[in-house]
Order: sequence, then structure tokens, then C-alpha cells
Amino acid sequence: MLMNKDSTIKSKIFKRLKDSPENSVFFLSDFSELGSIETIRKVLFQARLQGLITNLCHGIYLKPLVSRFGEVPPPLETIAEAIAERDHVEIMPTGSTAANILGLSTQVPMIVSYLTTGSSRKIPIKNRIIIFKHAAPRNFAYKGKTIPLIVQALKELGKANIDESTLSTLSAYIYKAKDCDTFATDILLAPQWIQAIVKPMIKSY
Repeated sequence: MLMNKDSTIKSKIFKRLKDSPENSVFFLSDFSELGSIETIRKVLFQARLQGLITNLCHGIYLKPLVSRFGEVPPPLETIAEAIAERDHVEIMPTGSTAANILGLSTQVPMIVSYLTTGSSRKIPIKNRIIIFKHAAPRNFAYKGKTIPLIVQALKELGKANIDESTLSTLSAYIYKAKDCDTFATDILLAPQWIQAIVKPMIKSY
């Protein structure tokens, strides 16, 4: 009877894995309603042996995207967002990660960093790292995503290092942003020197 039950759990997990899109992230807790953690762990191990998923780190699995050149690593941002959703916390790109998203840096990051309402920690993902830094709730008072992203990036660059190229890149990003209705209120939460830089770019919104 137990073997039949385990077989049913396996078939349900395998179906969910097969039906999910490539680059989907999975956690042990995603299948907790099906059986014990130990049983789920064994089934996911079997799924790894069959090439359905890979193990990113302890307790985190991925259905890989495979091209004709081989497995394509998922964006660390995708994994970070999945972890935040699992833990029911907010995250915000910070430092060089924010700068990279805005296009102010063209390097492919091996380390990404986020402010979080959760606990501070480092999560190794093979040869890459996700860093979560606990931050006060005021850092998450913004209504949109564009202005806080700009604030974090400019703090990383520093006032003295902002040039015409930086301003042009920011202006282009703002022009394409989908949350322009939040600009007027969100910019008031930024430091004064960042307000002075960004307000001329958003005055038409």
C-alpha cells in the first residue's frame, strides 16, 4: 500500500515538473501537500537522475532551459524572486544589481544583491551568489518599481560619478517604464540630490 502511495506521489510530481515551463524554480515546500519531505526529496532526486530538473543548491531545483549549445543558466533575478515569493517577503534590487538592471552596467553579474523585508543571508547558486540584506520597512514604501531602482543604482554610483551617459541611460529607461503614474509620489521619498537629478526627467509624467 505504501509503495502504491509513493508511486502516486511520484506520478503527480513528475507531471507537474513536465507541465511546467523551462526555467521554472521549485522548492521542496511546493509539493508538501503530496507527502512527507523525505518522500518528496527522493522523488526529486529521481527526477534529477532522469534529467527533468537540476539542483541549484540545497532545497532549490530548476527545470532547465536547454538550447542546442547546452543548458542555459537562469537569471539570478528569477531565482531571487521565486525565493521571495516562497518566503512571503518583499525584495528590491540594490547596488550594482540595480545599476545592471537599468543598463548602467553591461557586465553579467555573478553576484546579485537585494534589500529584503526578510532575513539577511547569502545563497550560493552553483558558482553564483544571491545576497539578501535586511532593510527597514521605509525602503519599501515606494508604490512603483522604477524610482526605487534608480535610487539604489545612483546611491551605488555616487553623485560624483554621474555623467551625461548615465543621465541618458536613465532617461531612456524612464521613458519605457510602465509605472509612470507612481513617479510623482515616489520621487519625494528619494534623497534630495537624487530628486534634483531625476525630477527633470519625470516632469512630463
